[in-house]
Amino acid sequence: MPALPILKLPIIVLMRILKTIDIDTVLLLPSLSNSSIFCRIPISLCSRKMYHLVKNFRDKTIPLKLRIDGEDSRVEVVTPEDYCHQIKVLEGKSRNIERVNINSHLVPIYRSRKHYGWKTYWNDRVKGLQSVMEYLSDLFGIKKVTSVTVSPDTMRLLDIIKERQGNDYELGTCTHLSEEESHFMLENYPAKVLRISGLSHNFPIRKYLKSVDSLFVGSQVSITLDDLLSMNCVELVLVSNHFTGTEIKRILQHWAIGGFPRLKYLSSWVSNFNMEDVLGELTHTRMTEKREYKCNIGRSVSFSDRLITRNDGVVASFRYNQQYRRVKFGVWPDSEGNQYL
Repeated sequence: MPALPILKLPIIVLMRILKTIDIDTVLLLPSLSNSSIFCRIPISLCSRKMYHLVKNFRDKTIPLKLRIDGEDSRVEVVTPEDYCHQIKVLEGKSRNIERVNINSHLVPIYRSRKHYGWKTYWNDRVKGLQSVMEYLSDLFGIKKVTSVTVSPDTMRLLDIIKERQGNDYELGTCTHLSEEESHFMLENYPAKVLRISGLSHNFPIRKYLKSVDSLFVGSQVSITLDDLLSMNCVELVLVSNHFTGTEIKRILQHWAIGGFPRLKYLSSWVSNFNMEDVLGELTHTRMTEKREYKCNIGRSVSFSDRLITRNDGVVASFRYNQQYRRVKFGVWPDSEGNQYL
């Protein structure tokens, strides 16, 4: 028997079918055969009519995120459960495989049945990433790209994102950029959240502590206590820099008298730390219960140690992890507006 002519079904039936399809099936939807065996084909790419049917009648109650990884050359759609569906963008000629229309480009595509992913082939990798991003964004109604990771050869993506949504995204680097490239990126693309790895140990990060909102630095950089005391960051995570207990004490005292008016979250390594000495001159109490703190720069943080009260009554949670020698400091309310009650 021939396959079910799905486009000839009544529109109400089509709406019910499309609204019950999960995201993976939307990308690789099976056609219905006489034996009820699902043979995966990308229904959203079958025709413009099918594309618009999927776009208009999918389940719009599920919030999805869109990420671009310029280093690994892929675009990802992410579900609320953090399950990722990816399309690889490869540069160069491909073997003789099927071609589909993606954002007005006739593109060779290989669909892996084993890994539930696509490999697409383009003459220009950055143009390919942009086209796939625009296609998925329109198909699923995703208004903005959540995060972008770039390498030296994909930094052109940042102009596209900047024009599309300003600085409202998370920008990351995994490979080593040159000092010139690092300065260029930090000066011209001050994304809402910056997650940077591979900076040289003498890189002058201090000049950007006044202009960047949320900064995660994965390598050791040149930074002093005075640099921190004059910063204007909302969130700052220093993965590899060390500060002494005395320096952490100075930072907390500065906050307690009204310094760091924008600071919400801080994390760093510490040595020679004594909790009672560091908090001794501050108004502080032991927390009576564990509280989850949400920050833009990483996962939620579980606080259970101390609560510090600023002179104006604002409270912050403080935690010291002796095993990893890290301090974490979070001012309430957190990034999602959750109060400490």
